[in-house]
Amino acid sequence: MTKKTIITVLLALLTMSATSQGTGAMVDSNPGWLWEISGNGLAQKSYLFGTCHGEGHNFTREEVFGISGLEASLNSVKAVLFEGGLNPKKSEADSIAIVEEVKKATGFISNPGPECFMPEGKTYESLFDSIKHFKMVDRVLTGLAERMNDGEYSKKSPRYWCSILILAQLTRHGKIQSAVMSVDELLKQEVQERGIDVGYVEGGTVGASVLSMFNNAIDTLSMKGQAEALYRMMEGIARQKKIFEGMTKAYLENDTCKMENFLRGEGFVPGTEDSDNSQREITLDRNVAWIPVIEQNIALRPCMVAVGCRHLLGSESLIALLRREGYTVEPVKKK
Repeated sequence: MTKKTIITVLLALLTMSATSQGTGAMVDSNPGWLWEISGNGLAQKSYLFGTCHGEGHNFTREEVFGISGLEASLNSVKAVLFEGGLNPKKSEADSIAIVEEVKKATGFISNPGPECFMPEGKTYESLFDSIKHFKMVDRVLTGLAERMNDGEYSKKSPRYWCSILILAQLTRHGKIQSAVMSVDELLKQEVQERGIDVGYVEGGTVGASVLSMFNNAIDTLSMKGQAEALYRMMEGIARQKKIFEGMTKAYLENDTCKMENFLRGEGFVPGTEDSDNSQREITLDRNVAWIPVIEQNIALRPCMVAVGCRHLLGSESLIALLRREGYTVEPVKKK
């Protein structure tokens, strides 16, 4: 695994809610987040709905149900399928799998081994060719070490601090959702109040899977490589606010084209990283894995599949994959 790919694994964990997949633009004119699924032997129509996981914006019912056709579509379905990765009530098996993966990846924090400490005589400043990069890392880690009561940060290796930041990012959804409402959580509450069945298209272990990739990859880097990865992570975290604000604005305009254009403008251009296994796992591979689950459910009863809006973007989106399976998938017309 190359250094470039390893760094991408790290950044993928920071941007799991802000990436698109595949290549090519949407061919439909000014489509929104709600799509109708019909044909291919279906007795009744089902729906595909792109959600926004939030990342700080407190979505209101008026904002979400202001999306054309959502109210009527929800009234016509018998079940709503959400992403497993956002399921706070995971199955016992899923919960155990995630806990075990986190334990494996973070055991060194409570019982640090040699890889967690800086070699004798090695300093952080010597690991960076850029003084600007060093100053940013120095500032962030000084504050982080103070909050953790961990003494001088420079005694611990970049690998150690990378892992601390990764774990903080993987758990950020739970902290955020206690304060603000994502589209997913708001819709889930509405569905439960109406007595509509709730299901999931996956088990919800994608975060743990990518964490495992990181844990295996980081040890292959030199100390300077680890320092570079640490800086890239911090740089990515700093960009999050701008990216999520832009995503929220595009989402509220109910325009998939604007969302894809915004993400491309921020450097998340689909199809440019041929060796980017982490992005493939987070987006395309999940889309492919969800298709049989979606087909099984919509064959039995009318459903709404409500998943992150990035899964509706690009030539390998759920829209494109369902069309390849013979379904008619068309945007619900905006009023």
